[in-house]
Amino acid sequence: MKKLMLLAAVALTWTACGNKTGQAAVDADSTQVFEVPDTLNSVEAVIAQVDSVYAYWNYQRLNYKEGMPTLDERFGTREWQQVRNDALEADRDCECGGFFDFGDEGPLDPWTYDCYEGTVSADSVKVELLPNGTADVRFLVKDAVTIKGIPMRWLMRVEDGQWRVANIIFEKDGGIDLLSSLRDYGWEYKTDKQFSIAKIYDDIVSMAEPLFTGYDPIEFHEYALIDVDHDGQAELWLRNNEARYSIIVSLADNDPHILIDANERSGISFFPGAIQSSGGCGTGCNMAEITVLKGSKLAYRLNNMEQYDLEGELSENGWEKDGKEIPSEEGEKLYKSLGKPVELYTNWHGISIERKPDLSDYAE
Repeated sequence: MKKLMLLAAVALTWTACGNKTGQAAVDADSTQVFEVPDTLNSVEAVIAQVDSVYAYWNYQRLNYKEGMPTLDERFGTREWQQVRNDALEADRDCECGGFFDFGDEGPLDPWTYDCYEGTVSADSVKVELLPNGTADVRFLVKDAVTIKGIPMRWLMRVEDGQWRVANIIFEKDGGIDLLSSLRDYGWEYKTDKQFSIAKIYDDIVSMAEPLFTGYDPIEFHEYALIDVDHDGQAELWLRNNEARYSIIVSLADNDPHILIDANERSGISFFPGAIQSSGGCGTGCNMAEITVLKGSKLAYRLNNMEQYDLEGELSENGWEKDGKEIPSEEGEKLYKSLGKPVELYTNWHGISIERKPDLSDYAE
């Protein structure tokens, strides 16, 4: 079965998407609609537009003419169209098949998932009307061979005098929020085009050397540009695949500095606006360091150490904030305030920098 390229990149299982998707669906489009015509303010009007989408899809496939509006143009909100266009621009430069992986049978279609045999239709449509001219719509998309149907979810919004699709969510894959994923994909492409790892690589290696004593030389094989706090400014994630150490660097204000590091005993994970490095520190011991960002800069840092006895009971739970001890209750409250873990879209790029030979290595 064809899968999103996102699912392959950095193990994008999106385990947190089921939780984040609900809010993402509500917040998908910033357009505010305070008055909805009576003719549109009904479940029946929404269902009719869903049927119109697939009627147009079927018609276009059989009667395509150059210049016909795409489904995105005909039924998507302006925000959806812009995000899709940004992703398509990245696809044109990508040698990896693009955002949607191409299989033997063609690309996965965001509007139909994997249904394209015969007539495509929506079945068992359920609509929840929401404030400000929005609706949460769930249904099964079917074709001639997919009898049971594939679950689909749309956020729809009244725009330009009709119900339009503001976001598509793949329920089958655990609730993948396509608007958010496409936006990150397009953002990473545009950001990386203007980025040069060669210009700052030596400085970053110098900063990393005190963190990884015992490794010589310090070098990184790959980098990825991520946006931890979704403010449009990139953070830089670098890793060494052999020794399994990595760092994440802030690029704010053109002043690179390390936000967090991890080694073979720890791993990196993310919260909305925060980075965690966590792992074992001995028998029955777990440690975590959490860097919280604001405007791509360090807001504060949390450290936690948990120690368990031989019976598996928690015997010690120490917290620090910015290097100072704080009560466990305060540490737990701050940690809980970070929200649920999230997965970030991560596109790894190989690092290949020509090095000038160090003549001192050859001196007698």
